[in-house]
Amino acid sequence: MPPLPDQEIPRRNPQEPPKPAVSSDVFPADAIAAAQTSQHAWKIPASVTLAQWALESDWGKAMPEGSNNPFGIKARASDPFVEAQTREVIDGQDVTIVAKFRRFASLNEAFGQHGRLLATAGAYFYARTLAGNPDAFADALTGVYATDPNYGESLKKMMKTYDLYQYD
Repeated sequence: MPPLPDQEIPRRNPQEPPKPAVSSDVFPADAIAAAQTSQHAWKIPASVTLAQWALESDWGKAMPEGSNNPFGIKARASDPFVEAQTREVIDGQDVTIVAKFRRFASLNEAFGQHGRLLATAGAYFYARTLAGNPDAFADALTGVYATDPNYGESLKKMMKTYDLYQYD
């Protein structure tokens, strides 16, 4: 069971020296700013958004061509889209399928729509109740946002490794 939203979020021990700032080569300033803007608008932790950006798009290098979609957001029937192969876990098996991914005009639009999706879609209701605890929020996305059974653990590892909590 994930921690309750009012439980303390693990933070750096004040006796330890601070970690060096995250390099803008790893998390570009525009991605950080877009994640923080989205958090302000939609109350989705920027730390989780940045971890998803890195994980879903391989650090911005692997988006469906022409999509400006670093989050792997699937297109609805009325959305502009591109088609691309993707790996899914179905009934415990890794499979490759061709899916329709949402096409965005810009990365800023993608970050905003990502926040809107997580803040308004019914599938993420439980996760939203945990938004004050980024680790619990990440765990609650497992099996809902992504089919990978280790999705939340992967996000939390990224958030801890790069101290993404500093951007919340």
